[in-house]
This record gives sequence, C-alpha cells and structure tokens, in this order.
Amino acid sequence: MFSDSTAGSKEFHFHHEGILGTSLDLIVRTEEPEAAVQAEQAALQEIERLRRILSTYDSASEVSRLNAAGGPMTCSPELLEALRAYESWTARSLGVCSAQLGGLTGLWRAAEQTGVPPDAAILAQMVRSLSAPGWKASAGERTVTPPTTCPLNVDSLGKGYIIGKAAAAVRAATPSICGLLLNLGGDIFGGGYATPSRPWIVGIANPLDHADNAAPLTRVLLADRAISVSGSYERFYTVAGRRYSHLLDPRTGFPAGGAVSAAVVADDNVTANALSTALCVLNPEQGLALVKETPGAECLIVTASGEQIRSAYFAALEVPATGDSKKANETKPSLWPNNFKVTLTLTLKGPAGGGGGYRRPYVAIWVENAKRVRVRTIAVWGNQQRYFPNLYDWSYGEKDRLDWAATIARATRPPGRHRVVWDGRDDSGNPVPPGTYTVFVEANRERGTYAKQSGKIACGVEPAEGVVGSTTEFEEGRLAYGPPSPE
Repeated sequence: MFSDSTAGSKEFHFHHEGILGTSLDLIVRTEEPEAAVQAEQAALQEIERLRRILSTYDSASEVSRLNAAGGPMTCSPELLEALRAYESWTARSLGVCSAQLGGLTGLWRAAEQTGVPPDAAILAQMVRSLSAPGWKASAGERTVTPPTTCPLNVDSLGKGYIIGKAAAAVRAATPSICGLLLNLGGDIFGGGYATPSRPWIVGIANPLDHADNAAPLTRVLLADRAISVSGSYERFYTVAGRRYSHLLDPRTGFPAGGAVSAAVVADDNVTANALSTALCVLNPEQGLALVKETPGAECLIVTASGEQIRSAYFAALEVPATGDSKKANETKPSLWPNNFKVTLTLTLKGPAGGGGGYRRPYVAIWVENAKRVRVRTIAVWGNQQRYFPNLYDWSYGEKDRLDWAATIARATRPPGRHRVVWDGRDDSGNPVPPGTYTVFVEANRERGTYAKQSGKIACGVEPAEGVVGSTTEFEEGRLAYGPPSPE
C-alpha cells in the first residue's frame, strides 16, 4: 500500500545505466526528499541482490553455478520461484516461454560471429532436447537438479520477477511515499498515483518509429499494475547481412518471425513479461486466446505490416488523444526528398568499472546551419530545471525542456544506447532547405564530466553519413541522412 497523503508531494527522478544490462529509471512521489533517496537505495539493493541469483551473464550467480553443478544443488527460494514461474508459463504458452534457451541463444550468437546460420540438424537436435523437462526439483526441499543438455536461462521472466520484488522492497522501506514508477529497460511497474487521484500515464513506443524523440504509439493508464513490451526492433541477431529477431522459438530453434511488438498490461511484471514474449512468437489468434484466459491482462500487438491488434478491453486503458497537436507550419511540405530525415544513434558511456553509479545524464542535442545559427533543438534529457544551465552552450537563450522518456514502455535496448531523429524542420515547424548542417551533442551529469562534440551531415538529394566524435561521456555517434532504417 502507498500513503494516501498526496498533498504537497513532489516527483523525484533517478536514473542509472548498466543495470541488468540496460537502463533504470525510478520516479518517486513523496513529500520527503529523504524518503525518495531511501526508495532509490532500496530498489538498487534489491535488484543487485537478485542479479547475483538470476543473472546468466554473471558466472558467479546462483543460476550459473546451478548450470555448472552437474548434479543436485540447494537453491534459494528466489531461484525456485523463478523456475516455478517458468514451469507454469511453459505449459500455458504452448512451450514458447522456456528457461532452457541458453544453448539455443549461444548458437545464434556464434552465428553472428561466423556469418553462417546454425546447422539445421543441430537446431533440430536441440529442439528435441528442449521438449524434455528442464530440471528436477525435490518435493518439500530446495534441491534442484539442472538439465544435462540445455543450460538454464531465466533472464526473460527473471527481469519481471526482479521488478516486482524491487517495487515491493521500495514500499517496505518507504511506506510514506505516495507512488512510484519503476522502469527497467522499458518494462514498467506503476504503483500508487502520479498526482492526486490520477494514475501514471505510460507511453508505448512505436516499433516502426521508435526513436527516443518519436511520438508514442499510444498511452495507457497504470495504477498498481505492470506493463511489458517485447519486440524485435531493439535487439537482434545479424547473420550474413540478414537481421533476425533476438526472440527465439523453442519449437523450431529459429528466431520468431511474428509480431514486431507486443505490449501487455497485467497485474504483475512476470505475467506481463511472459505474455509479451509469447505474443511475439505465437500467431495473433493463439496470443489473443492466451491473453483472454489470463485475468486482468490486456494487450496491443503490432504486426510487421503495422497493423494494430487489440485485446477486447485494451482500449479502456488508453488515454484518449487530444487532437492534432502539430504546429500549423508543420503542414508545409518538406524541402528534403520524400521521407528523408537525419538519424543520430548515440551511446552514453557507463561509469568506469561497469557499475551503475551514474545519475541521470543531462544531454542536449541540437542542429545549426552553415551560418552557425541554431535551427532546431532535437532533444533535451534531464529532470530538474536548475541543472540545465550546466549545459552551457545549449541553455543560452533556451527555455527549460524535459524530453526524457522515463515513462515509455519499449522493448529492452542495450545500456546507454539512444536514437533520435530530425525531420528537417526548425523549432517553429518550418521546413529547412537542403544544405550542410552541424549536429551538436552536449552532456553534463553528476558523477560524470562535461563534454561536447559535433558532426556535420550533408542534407541534399542523396543519402549521406557522418559522425559525432566520442567524448568522456558518450561514444562516437553515427549520423545518417535518408529514409530512417529499422534499427
């Protein structure tokens, strides 16, 4: 339960990169700044505790030790809970939610390195192995016997499990807070209220236009509920120049070829995570039937053609559109070739040693023309206006802006990686002429350093490329002019 005292409460934002291999955003609503800091620490401590149990990326974690045990091993209640969740969802999802995909994932990772798809006979043999029970748990005890062929991988449902436990830890440590929004790599739990009597409003990323500054596909209300999005648009395998979904079908051994995105709202994150994964592997009819038989669950599926398929009552969760919010000038035709845009792909660096200690970065991205006149601010990421003057060049003459997408549910992306798009219009919505433009990136953050770099891009009749040089705060950024790619 959350405190009913919302009068005088404020939002406190926290951001970390490199948490469970992705980004973490936490918003806490409380009257007490000290409680917000306690909430952050409670969430981070619980996530780290469970990471040491469930992460297959850590050779010292409990699940990694179980995989290496070769025989029965006494396991923690948390690992047993995660395995039991997989047992339930493997049965319910026609086998597509599996904890035995470690070997299959390894085959496709190796295929990326060699440029040769996995051998069909080897895949068929692995599929036969996956149909057998994955492990044995002794009745009444905490002993688990691991599989002999396919390593356990609990990363998928494990993330949902960790989010739920972290949210519970925050509530236990700080009962005075009015609400929290915990976003771990695009999977979100919204507890309590964002403002008095109003649930959290969460956007769902558009898989066909998923830049950070792109408009969400839709928005939903979240009150003591979870949302998860799975999809093939953020993480994938590239083998011999062909892109494959990172979501694997244990029934065939091949990457899933169904929906490009599936968003699920449910009562808890494990349920939302299991369903969103299943919906990207099953066909829409099978997926909708699975959602229908799950109490409290609703979904939005987006097919490769862009068709949107909603479950029976998903629309009841959506926030009605407020009409066309475009500026009048944006109706003027672009002066660039049809559908040409500038895309910047940028990766913010994590702290030395790979920890998760950085606070939310303050980053400004803008464009200047050949006369060094600023024509467009593309994006500004931050959460407290008083720190924007630390973006020295951007803040001169600018109004404070808050564009950070902490409340966007999306498929999990690698830590620190961001993608923004410029549509060839200025800040007033007017189309700009062809020419050479300079894209600036300025960053300053607590526990980090100040950095600024830029790159030129020729915006004419042909596609073009450019780079924004690396700094202490971000890696070299890739500029591309032309029709946006699916990456």
